[in-house]
Order: sequence, then structure tokens, then C-alpha cells
Amino acid sequence: MKKLLFVLSLALSVFYANSQVNNVAVIAISANEGLRTEGFEDVAINTMSDLYMGQDFNITEELETFKTYLYTDLAKEFPFELMDEATVINNEKFVAFKDSYAESAGGKISKRLPYEGYSHYLGLYKKLTGQLSEIFPEADAFMVVEINFTLAPKTMVGESGAAGGKAKANISLYHKSGKRIMYVGAMGISESSIKVVAGQIVSDRSEIPGTLKEGSEKLYIDMKESLPKKIKKMEKKLLKIS
Repeated sequence: MKKLLFVLSLALSVFYANSQVNNVAVIAISANEGLRTEGFEDVAINTMSDLYMGQDFNITEELETFKTYLYTDLAKEFPFELMDEATVINNEKFVAFKDSYAESAGGKISKRLPYEGYSHYLGLYKKLTGQLSEIFPEADAFMVVEINFTLAPKTMVGESGAAGGKAKANISLYHKSGKRIMYVGAMGISESSIKVVAGQIVSDRSEIPGTLKEGSEKLYIDMKESLPKKIKKMEKKLLKIS
């Protein structure tokens, strides 16, 4: 009887531990490196690194803004704590891990720009979360953040019409068991438009950075509004992890 009670107690302890997420390590924050189009084909836009990476719309600054938003604003809404940023990104084993990953997956991540100290987007599988758990034994889960900017259709027929600056962000949370327990996808598109004719942008390209900024501002609103439902779904998924 005592043995049975011990086994049941142990099983409950494991279940309880797995159904709780208290500490989360943010290990990847990245953006698409280069501006792209959706629904029309302006080949020239993909060569405009001066616009996308320059003073008018600096993607590294946008990554900084979103990271700050994550740690100072969204963090208040999460039912768990984000581990200290410096502790995570300065961990020597993590530095070696992300560098090794970047080297082995170079082709897949060559078009992504990571925030300094973080990894590119990680296609996390159980074997990778196992490695991360050895690096961060105190972490219950690992967070991967992506933010992407494109020029997307608003009112278009074929490849002609009006497009806007679109910002999209994805936050994925992977349990230490390797299962994804939360996904938050949000987006925002600018109210102002740029004109597209036969797949080519005919508006002055100096108008593009402003539309991307507008889309970014709307993204933050959508992200916060989406979060409560995603957290409830996460809690249900955690209950299924044994």
C-alpha cells in the first residue's frame, strides 16, 4: 500500500511539474533580412538594402523595439517569468550552441537577421530542447521570436492596386519536453498605401518606410489583444503533457 501511494505521489509530482511553466529562456529573436512583397512581384524591392537596413527603416532598430516590448510590456501579461536576458545570452554553453547551430543550418538561416546575442529562428525539435535543457536546467520552456516586414496587398486586382507596409510577428513557446505549447501570431498593415501597377511599385519609394512603421505600430496592438486566448490554450496543452 505504501509503495502504491509512493508511486501515485511520484506520478502526481511529475504531472504537476510538467503542467507548470515558471521560467522561460528567450533564445531566438530574428527578422527577415531583406524586404519582400506579397501578391505582386517587384524584383527591385529585394535589392533595396539601403532602404530596409538604412536610416529610413533600420531593421536592427525595429528588432530592438520589439525586444524591449517583449521584455517590458508583454512580459507583464505572461503567466511565467522571462529569465534574465544577460544570463541567457552570455551563457558560454549557449553561445557555443547557437554558433554551432548557425554553422550547421547556414543555408536555411542565411536570409534571417538575429538580434545581437540571440540565435536565428530555431526549428526546435525534442533533441534541441534536450540540449537547451542541459544548458538552462532552470528553464521550463524556451521562446522563439520572429518579426518580418513585407509589402502586402490591400486592394489589388491581379498585380495592380494598393499595397501597404505589413509587419508580422510570431512567438513560439517550446516546453522542455520538445512540444510547442504556445504560438502567438499577430500582424498589422498600414492605413496609408503605395501604388502598384503590373507588379511594379510606381509610388515614390521614399513612401515605403512610413508604411512599414505604421504596420509595426498596429502589430503591437494586435499582439497584446491576441495574448489572453493564447495563454488559455497553453494552459490546456500543459495539462496534457505527462
